[in-house]
Amino acid sequence: MRFKLSITIAFLCFLLVGCSLMPNELKLAERVIETSPDSALHILQRMKSAHLMSDGDRALYGVLLFEALDKKNMPLKPDSLIDFSFKYYRNSNDRQHLAVCYLYKARIYKAAQQYDDATVLYLKALDCSQDIKDYALLGKIYADMGDICSIQKDYKEALNKYRLSVDCFKRAEKAIDASYRILAIGRTYRLAKDYKSAHRYYLQALAQTKDSIFNGVALQEIGINYYSAKQYDSAQYYLRMSIRYPFKSTNYAIRCYNLADLFFDIEKYDSAYQYASIALKYPADFFVQRECYRLLANTEYLKGNFKQMAVFMTHFQACSDSVRKVESQTKTTVLENLYQTNGRVSKTKHYLLLLGSIIPVIILLSLFIVNRLRNRNKGKEKELEQVEEKLNEKQVLLRDSLIQKIDEAKLSKATLYKKASLKERELMDKELYNNFLHVNDWEMFKKLMDKTFNNLITNLENKYTDINRKEMIWCCLFLLDVSNTDIALILDTQPGSLYKLKQRLTQKMNLNSTKEFNQLLKEFSEGK
Repeated sequence: MRFKLSITIAFLCFLLVGCSLMPNELKLAERVIETSPDSALHILQRMKSAHLMSDGDRALYGVLLFEALDKKNMPLKPDSLIDFSFKYYRNSNDRQHLAVCYLYKARIYKAAQQYDDATVLYLKALDCSQDIKDYALLGKIYADMGDICSIQKDYKEALNKYRLSVDCFKRAEKAIDASYRILAIGRTYRLAKDYKSAHRYYLQALAQTKDSIFNGVALQEIGINYYSAKQYDSAQYYLRMSIRYPFKSTNYAIRCYNLADLFFDIEKYDSAYQYASIALKYPADFFVQRECYRLLANTEYLKGNFKQMAVFMTHFQACSDSVRKVESQTKTTVLENLYQTNGRVSKTKHYLLLLGSIIPVIILLSLFIVNRLRNRNKGKEKELEQVEEKLNEKQVLLRDSLIQKIDEAKLSKATLYKKASLKERELMDKELYNNFLHVNDWEMFKKLMDKTFNNLITNLENKYTDINRKEMIWCCLFLLDVSNTDIALILDTQPGSLYKLKQRLTQKMNLNSTKEFNQLLKEFSEGK
């Protein structure tokens, strides 16, 4: 009996000692993560018994592990860890740690090039960080949002976000991080074709640190800037120099690709082929991969090796499809405007509650007045209803007549259509819709659609200023029951992206679902 009791006591002591060590290891990892992320990651990965921790320690473990992985440019996995941390800090109202969780969840989406979802999470991270003067965290958020704006070619907003990031990193005394963002400002000017401003920022960034990885990136950007300005000798000098420096993430692939593109331009095709092949062996995004396959296909074409060229063209097309999906995503500025609008709406809710006691009285009074007026003008309402019915019937006839004319025109050219090639068919379809709907003449199209659908386009222009012409054309074609294939042809887009377009319209109209959007569009067309 004494022996069993001794074993039990020893076992309990072992558990207590083990549990007491967990927080100490976490504290140590938290203390060294800024200066020695390698050591912090080693400590955290050695802690295999995460399920034995308290919820608070487990939440901190997830945040620290993701921070260490991020600092080492490693994949942010598993998602379940950061999800647990996110739920814990949201329930405990720990806004600082919650903001960090939002940041890393956003970076998971950013790495997957799902920029819509990433942007929403970055905005939530900013909300949580408003009263917390964690300038290093704010610098990271603004920098990531600047990257997305730059990818989406919204250069003005990208510059704004990068400058906010530089200011935050300087306040946090993070000189290297601030230098990277100055470099990003230069890169944004280069993308906007302002090469002199770009070069000025590159030199400014290069003068602020001696870090070898940073210097490699700076030389890489200077070389690309010279190449974009068609100064090939200087471009080659700096790009070759950048290859000698250490690198992170996709930088080496970018350097090799730009060298390959440069060599192709100066007709050194073997060197172009060599560097494009090397670039594909290193981590790269869809944009770089697509351009490398373009160079490889072109060099094979020049050599007369058409079979291998076809292989590279297949890869080029696959990458192009991926790039189109990325480019079709909603811009950050649109999402930010929507998010801010929703925020303003939520702030007014408590004012609306104050009016809650008055609203029922107003509603009852309104109903009484409406009822009296309705009884008084019953005969006039019936006349109005009859007039509305006649107008609706005329609009339905006009719509049906338009559809019938298009169908008859297609039928009349059916024989010619069967004999035509795919490209000729597309041209025939485009010509048909242009003849009957005037798709290429905006004023004629607007006039016809307003007449057919009760001033639909005019109402959309007045009520929703964010909706562009392409989206308005889609609305009209949708109401005309034009097939998705023909709509995609008319709008010069992919059929698969039409649903995404519909979702963007739903967001711009502040609706909750595409079903509500369908109903609203129908009501607009019927004048309700």
